[in-house]
Amino acid sequence: MYKIAILERDKAYLERLIFFLEEHHGESFEINAVESLEELDLEIMQCSALFFGDDVEVDAALFPATVAVGYLTENDEQDEQHINKYQSMEQIYKRMMRLCETANVVDNVMQQEQEAPYQAETMTEAGETYRVYRIAEEQIDRLAVKMLAGNRVKGLPQTVYRDGSLKVRITGMESLYEYFCKTGVQRAKEQLLKFFADMITTALSLEEYMLSLDRLLLDPREIYVSEQADRVLIPYIPIQCDVQKDAGQCLEEIREFCSVLSEAFAVESSVQNDSADIEAAAPESTGSDEVQEDADAYGSTEEFDQLQKNARESLELKERTRNLKDEKIPYIVRKRTGEQIVINRNLFKLGKDASYVDYCIRDNPAVSRNHADLVRKPDGYYLVDKGSLNHTFVNGKKLAVDEYRKLEDGCLMQLANEVFEFRLK
Repeated sequence: MYKIAILERDKAYLERLIFFLEEHHGESFEINAVESLEELDLEIMQCSALFFGDDVEVDAALFPATVAVGYLTENDEQDEQHINKYQSMEQIYKRMMRLCETANVVDNVMQQEQEAPYQAETMTEAGETYRVYRIAEEQIDRLAVKMLAGNRVKGLPQTVYRDGSLKVRITGMESLYEYFCKTGVQRAKEQLLKFFADMITTALSLEEYMLSLDRLLLDPREIYVSEQADRVLIPYIPIQCDVQKDAGQCLEEIREFCSVLSEAFAVESSVQNDSADIEAAAPESTGSDEVQEDADAYGSTEEFDQLQKNARESLELKERTRNLKDEKIPYIVRKRTGEQIVINRNLFKLGKDASYVDYCIRDNPAVSRNHADLVRKPDGYYLVDKGSLNHTFVNGKKLAVDEYRKLEDGCLMQLANEVFEFRLK
């Protein structure tokens, strides 16, 4: 459920809009109709989106990047932020949902940036544009740096590391996030399948250069679309790490990443059909007949055919790589609000500290800052209490601190007095 605020001077229209949203999509929005921005005050930080009428003058730059701003307008729509009042209420709802989902993606990206072992900035030098990542010398993987400098790896941008700075050339390019924001929905869906194929091909080619798949930077604001908009380039961050993920885990993360993008930009689909859209946009098995059917629907390419061949050969060599098609998608349902939260990480943190956790329970003071973790293991998913003040329970049974309790489909998780249902589908 997304928390939104609406400031609209036309009271009759506002009343109709709120009635429709609450009557038909009450599970999607918590709505706050305000007379002025002063009424919101600090609550702006808790909103996913703010919507303003034509006669409200507002500077969107004043709001946090994690809060989307939309305009309910009687004029022609100028961009995705402007929503025409005269279209159907259902279409208005879908446009509002898209803005909220986009803000949620931005929020997740910003949280990932806070946890990243580097700092990033964009700079121009001698007519070239670079994305520069500041990485401490002691964190650098020297072998990976040499490989990046001495080879042109397909799917990776030109990269040079010197004196604590990793410079990635992005001249004439735009981020994947920017590209999708300005591209029409149908075109975005078609391109997403092609870009998904590019990402898999890039990941599978890294082994030839002794590069680890899990150093690819899967962030829509850091992945770049080529100048011809025909492929994506993924930065590789050459940092040392004691724990490495296997090929199966990395390929699955790419699938999940594309699923998030698909969900964020699939405007025509209703909330109830989000999971179906994810499966359609992001094939679940790189070697399945289903992938070929999806590729044919958008027009087969030589790159996609090669992708299938490479994927099959690579996966056959790895015993631990699982068939992703047969794997069920885990998610939890917040019983109080009906919100569905997809578990899209091997370690998924729950609590009320938005800067640290993957799902923030910000409106319940009984929940601890870092209350519990959902952990994926080879045999399933486990809930772990992280020393919470008001404890963690599975089907009413209390967990000891740091105890792993296996979750079954349909079981109830309780964090203090906040109840979730764990599901697999």
